[in-house]
Amino acid sequence: MNNNLSVIIPTYSNVSGLKYLLEYFKKKPYKVVIIDNCLDSRLRGNDTKQVIYLSQKRNLGFAGGVNKGAKNVETKWMLILNDDIIFQDQISNNTIESLIKFAEENRLNAVSPILRNPSGSIENLGYKVLPYGKIKLIKGRDDNDIDGITAACLLIKTAVFKKLGGFDESFFAYLEDVDLFLRMKNNKFGIAYDIEVLHNHMATTKTMGNFKARQDMINWWRLFLKHPKKFKFNLDFIVERMRNVSGYIKASFK
Repeated sequence: MNNNLSVIIPTYSNVSGLKYLLEYFKKKPYKVVIIDNCLDSRLRGNDTKQVIYLSQKRNLGFAGGVNKGAKNVETKWMLILNDDIIFQDQISNNTIESLIKFAEENRLNAVSPILRNPSGSIENLGYKVLPYGKIKLIKGRDDNDIDGITAACLLIKTAVFKKLGGFDESFFAYLEDVDLFLRMKNNKFGIAYDIEVLHNHMATTKTMGNFKARQDMINWWRLFLKHPKKFKFNLDFIVERMRNVSGYIKASFK
C-alpha cells in the first residue's frame, strides 16, 4: 500500500461510476475511502485491505462526505474524486503519480488536471469569482489569474486540507470548493496542463430535480457572508441572486 496518497470518493447513486473507479483502483497501490451517502443504497460493499467503505445513515452531502473520509487519511496527499471521473492513463501514463510529481516539483499544495467533457471540450482550467457573485470558468491557458480549482478531481496536501478545517459542511454540495480556495490564502494551487481526466459532469445531479438550483440559491449567500470583501453588494449582485431564485423555480416545475 502506497503511504503517499489516499483517495476519497463521496457517492450517492452513480453505481456504474463507482464500479468503474473501484475497478481502476484495484490495480493501484492506494487506500480508497468510499463515503456512501445513499440511504437506500445499491452500492454497499465490504471493507478490504485497500478499500474503506463508509455507509452513512444520512446524506452528508459532498462536503460532509469528504470531511468524513479525510478522518481516515494520514497520507501526505489525498485525492478527492467525484464518482463521475474517468482516468485516461493512455494519454498521461499513470495520471495520479504524474499529478503528485507535478505538485511536488512546483511546490503546490493543491492541483487539478485538465477536465474534459465527454464531447472532448475543456470544462475549465480553474475559475474566477466575480464581484457580483458569479463564477467565470477559465478555459484558456494564457489566463493564470484564478481564484480556485474544482474539487471534481483534486489532489491536495492532507495537512493543508485539515488545517483549513476541510470543507465548510454548511455548503452541503456545490461551491464548497470555491469557499475552500478563498480560504487558502497562499495561492499555492494550480492546473497540471499535461494531465487530463474525463468528467461526466452532473451524472448524479441530473437525476435530482431542483437540488442543484436550490443549493446554488443558498450557497451564494453563504459565500457572500463568509467572504464579503470578495463581493460588491450592488444591483448586479441582486440581479444574480434573483437569477438563482428564478432557476430554482423553473427547476421545481420541470
